[in-house]
Amino acid sequence: MSDRRRFLKGLTSLPLATVLANPRLAAAVSAGLQEVEAKLADGRTIKAALPVPQGQAKGSILLVHEWWGLV
Repeated sequence: MSDRRRFLKGLTSLPLATVLANPRLAAAVSAGLQEVEAKLADGRTIKAALPVPQGQAKGSILLVHEWWGLV
């Protein structure tokens, strides 16, 4: 297992606020994100962050939350 993968696996035990509060941890987590844009039916364009795995993907999870955000 790579050092990065072991590090990220360990992050799952930390609360998200802890990760985001530490600039080094936030940078490590965001390193695998790719910014994407999608055009909606009404013509508006939205931006999102797409996590891109290293190597070949072995599965995925799609999280779609309500318009008011995660509560």
